[in-house]
Amino acid sequence: MNSPAAPTPPTRDHFKFRWDVLLLAVFLATCAPSVTGIPVHEWVSVAIVPIVAIHLAVNWNWIIDVTRRSLGRLQGEVRFNHVLDGLLFVGFALLMVSGILISESFLPSLGFARRTDPYWNNLHNTTANIFPSLIGIHLAMHWRWIVGKLRGRTTAAETPGGAP
Repeated sequence: MNSPAAPTPPTRDHFKFRWDVLLLAVFLATCAPSVTGIPVHEWVSVAIVPIVAIHLAVNWNWIIDVTRRSLGRLQGEVRFNHVLDGLLFVGFALLMVSGILISESFLPSLGFARRTDPYWNNLHNTTANIFPSLIGIHLAMHWRWIVGKLRGRTTAAETPGGAP
């Protein structure tokens, strides 16, 4: 009689994959404020900040390593991925700052008056229209890693630069 194999303990790579799925799900929940309503859109958007912070922390070694090597010779795909990640970071920061400044629910619930400023509205709307395309490119860049994780592989070798 064979006993069932003990489950393999989750690796850091498993955690990264699950965390990235959570990040994508929460991001998608923010993409349709006309469906969710402004209060849900704003509160879910605020909730994504610590999720992104942990995503960055988990990938910090890769970020630092590639940033240090970026002035020298770098594989084109790795350099592109690094620039794309930088654009994602800037886009996310612009989305969050502009979104908080035009908040209709979040800031007023904290006792702050709502600001009406067309500049911040336009910046938020423009960034919100561009950001999903950047996310799509980011997913495409890591598609082999994603498929590998879905098939049960445990290495990050399938991605540009070895990290998602």
